[in-house]
Amino acid sequence: MKQYTLANAPMVNQIRLCPGETQDELVAYCKERNILLEAYSPLGTGQIFKVPEMQVLAEKYQKSIAQICIRWSLQNGFLPLPKSVTAERIRENMDVFGFELSDEDVRLIAGLTGCVGLSKDPDTINW
Repeated sequence: MKQYTLANAPMVNQIRLCPGETQDELVAYCKERNILLEAYSPLGTGQIFKVPEMQVLAEKYQKSIAQICIRWSLQNGFLPLPKSVTAERIRENMDVFGFELSDEDVRLIAGLTGCVGLSKDPDTINW
């Protein structure tokens, strides 16, 4: 990875970051350098809605799975960038500040792997 000085360090790194795809090495690198991580696709590819552990957490917190994912991003210090064209879902996605996930649940979500349906590494796709 390229080394940055304070004068030319990026302030934000937008990466695919969601339960099931945490990119731990890159997250650690950015956090060590105070680079804000903007999490695009914080809900994965929609496959996260089928994960039984996420369904249990949604029931536990009386929130939607989307809200659980967004809250998880915030508690990890990420800036989530959820996408929706539905007014109701946009409002729901903003309603994530009245609750907090337990440390145990944050770790449980971080430990989910292979559940977001990423089919190809974008670095290997022939565009």
